[in-house]
Amino acid sequence: MPTAPRHQPGPSRVLLINPPLWNPYAPHLAVPLLLAVLRRHGVAASALDLSAETMRHLLSRDGAGAYAAEREEVLGARARDQFEAARSSVDRAAAFLRSRESITDPDGHRAATAVCQAVLDGVAVLTPGADLSFDRFDLRHRPVSSRQVMRAVTDAVHNPYVQIFEQVLVPRLRALPHLEVVGLSVSADSQLIAALTAARLIRRERPDVHITVGGNFVTRIADRLWPGHPFFTLIDSLVCYEGEESLVDLVDRLLSGRPPHGVPGIVVPDGDELHRCPSATASLDELPVPDFTDHPLADGYLAPGPVLPVIASRSCAWKCAFCAIPFASDKFRIRAPEAVVAELDELHRRHGTRDFQFVDEILTVRSMRALARGLADRDYRWYGETRFSPTIDRRLTDALHKAGCRRLDLGLESYNQDVLDRMRKDIKASWIAPNLDALLASGISVHLFGIAGFPGEARWQTARTVEFATATLARSRERYAVPDSTFGIGPFVLDALSPVAAAPEQFQVRVLHQDPGEDLQMALRYDYTGSLPQPLSAEDRDIAARADRILGSAFGEGERPAEEVVFLRAAARRRGERGDQDGRPPGVPCPGPHWERTPLRPAGGWVVRLREGERTVLYEPREGALFTLPSRLLDGLPATADAVCRDSAERALVRAALHHGCLEPDQPDAGLLTSAAQLTGDLLLRLGPGTQLVTEAADVFLTSRITGQRLRLSDCGGAVARLVAADEGSPWADLVARCAPGSLPRLRTFVWRLLVNRLLSVETPDRSPHPLAERR
Repeated sequence: MPTAPRHQPGPSRVLLINPPLWNPYAPHLAVPLLLAVLRRHGVAASALDLSAETMRHLLSRDGAGAYAAEREEVLGARARDQFEAARSSVDRAAAFLRSRESITDPDGHRAATAVCQAVLDGVAVLTPGADLSFDRFDLRHRPVSSRQVMRAVTDAVHNPYVQIFEQVLVPRLRALPHLEVVGLSVSADSQLIAALTAARLIRRERPDVHITVGGNFVTRIADRLWPGHPFFTLIDSLVCYEGEESLVDLVDRLLSGRPPHGVPGIVVPDGDELHRCPSATASLDELPVPDFTDHPLADGYLAPGPVLPVIASRSCAWKCAFCAIPFASDKFRIRAPEAVVAELDELHRRHGTRDFQFVDEILTVRSMRALARGLADRDYRWYGETRFSPTIDRRLTDALHKAGCRRLDLGLESYNQDVLDRMRKDIKASWIAPNLDALLASGISVHLFGIAGFPGEARWQTARTVEFATATLARSRERYAVPDSTFGIGPFVLDALSPVAAAPEQFQVRVLHQDPGEDLQMALRYDYTGSLPQPLSAEDRDIAARADRILGSAFGEGERPAEEVVFLRAAARRRGERGDQDGRPPGVPCPGPHWERTPLRPAGGWVVRLREGERTVLYEPREGALFTLPSRLLDGLPATADAVCRDSAERALVRAALHHGCLEPDQPDAGLLTSAAQLTGDLLLRLGPGTQLVTEAADVFLTSRITGQRLRLSDCGGAVARLVAADEGSPWADLVARCAPGSLPRLRTFVWRLLVNRLLSVETPDRSPHPLAERR
């Protein structure tokens, strides 16, 4: 490590910037960590979260008004009225999102988010070609092309940053007269145009300042730059891979009047070539506590907290075929557990927060065990990302919950072993359900990542993954009383730095000729050369998109709160709230001595598929099993085997179905109506999430909008479903009142079956709009 420069604290000579758009809900770790490194070495440095300041500027009455006032584009009368109505409420809405009340008031959070999004929609209309959201600002110019990026930095019509940075960046630059070095951290492609727009303004205001750019995305594209690349008209150098040692050395050289050549990971123009140096791997044991003092923790982010990012490890030890993380970062290593605990203690002391996010690429079981021991006596709450493992059990998950873990993200990707093997995930499908049961039973919510259409994956395998995720989310809510588990799925993307791209023939993939104009494009075009139709068909992509939209949120279709918000909601649940009284997952029911006289029903997680004729198929996505029974056995449930079986063969079939978990005793289950006797007049029935009513000629179907599979209804059932759909929910008492004489028993049985199979859902009748929604 180079000798540490000992510059005396004083006016900032170095400014570190996190450009937009990054996560607007919590600070990014890179800049606070680098700031702490510089200050520990005596460098007078400061930081600017330009992403947070940009969002704070736009989501304010004055900032949005100033943006609109300077635009040449004119809003239509209706769009102008909507924009002005939202702008008049946006200060209150943004303040609400930053308050603790937003975590315990989902309706208020939904309404406040809608107000803020309406403002962003108005800004997008004023910016031709823009699509703005909380997650990403997509502009007419795309960051896949150097030419488009360079056009964007001077295009005030199509690039909103040109105007916004004049308000939020330029005054900051003018307030730093001794500035000599500016570092821009670009972790994602979504920040590239903003970063170089900022670099242009910095160059205009302070032409003598050295501008360096680093971050994961810069590391990924560095090899695509050449001597004379236009980016070097705006910046002076790149720093690739980890920056802790590199930045200290670079600043030391620049402030001492020496050239930057020789800095680890540096890429700098040198005549007709680019000077490149090998990178240096930082020692995690020597990392300082991140310095968030220059960040607007109190009012700069759109979630209460603050939820501060920390790490227990760096990089990833696995090399999944679709992933480029290990190939764009240094080697995997783990921090000493006592250093992690001490860091959380210090951040709590400085900022008062008890909420943390582990931003590790992967929290290994080893790391989680150490955290469970080290944080057991702290009152902190945290979440992170891990992977399925045979060593995740109830003892570990209980210890994690006790240590403050409230949510874990897991890479499910696929619920098919052969697909997992092709992905080189190094996990067994048989680990997945037990891991999830253990986590949920301990009160830890989960998020499952899915990938649709990996080379060689069939459509039915994508559907099976979706069905498994559907069952998992239902089990989370109904069996374990963990309401905030989520699932997200998207199509496979061939990353240029992934193992698939490195050896496409091993995956039966042919990489196609890429558009030469898209020199920064990391998503490659490809053909699948195997026997299955690839890439994804439009229908397959629809399955993934519908599943992501409907199952991606635990809080209603179309609502997708940020990860920090979901975590804070999970953390707000009272300790000890579990799905079962003893906190243990229910076991598979086994036939008892009088099983034939026990009222039965389809077991939780089983999906009923009615076919033509006399057979009914039950599909269990957790185990991927199918079980075929005579249809009449399920028509009158709950019913006993004695009542419905005609002979000993059918009795044996029912007994086998009970033993394998296809059927279970009809006992009350938390959150799910299990008996027609429980239907009362104050229940409001609605079509279940993802369920759609379709009428074809004389037939009525309930259709899954995720998989497209459907259930034909009887005349009685069709009448009930029409009532529920037409009224956007019907009380049970209204259905009874419209019921024909003598048909009430059939109606009760039919509605019960729809509830059990989640084709209908139950809500309380009080659904009054939230005050924020009314004001808007």
